[in-house]
Amino acid sequence: MPSKKSAVELRSIQSRVVPADQDTTVRGTIATLHDLGYRITKVEPDAGTVSATRQTALRMAVVVQPHLSGQSVVRANATLVGLGREAQVDSAEFYRANFFEPLGAAMQRSLVDVPTDIATPAAVRPVAEPPLLRQRQAGAPSAPAGSNPEQGTPPR
Repeated sequence: MPSKKSAVELRSIQSRVVPADQDTTVRGTIATLHDLGYRITKVEPDAGTVSATRQTALRMAVVVQPHLSGQSVVRANATLVGLGREAQVDSAEFYRANFFEPLGAAMQRSLVDVPTDIATPAAVRPVAEPPLLRQRQAGAPSAPAGSNPEQGTPPR
């Protein structure tokens, strides 16, 4: 289900400037997602992208792009996945409390909103966990009989 917010509103909610270079920010992103209980599903350091899954139903994709010298622009995109549907998370509070504040704390830096005249990375769609993705692409059942993969692991 797409967001009811405009592209400009989503960009503002999902993006921040981090006073650190791209490599440091990607590493900080991975550490933050891990600390928040996500399983890292894909990292592309050259592209500055990180995808992660939490409790199977919550997926997060983060793009980090260099900005000015010693700065990066970070854009996070979260989706909730249910049986046969996917919904965009478009709550400013969710991104603030569940990603940007922990990222700033982990990196010991103050993150700031991206000025409107600065280009931000395009939102990337989160990637499913590799085993589940391969099973779905192959048309195989997603779990052995008697198990429920949609429950995922318990929250931390």
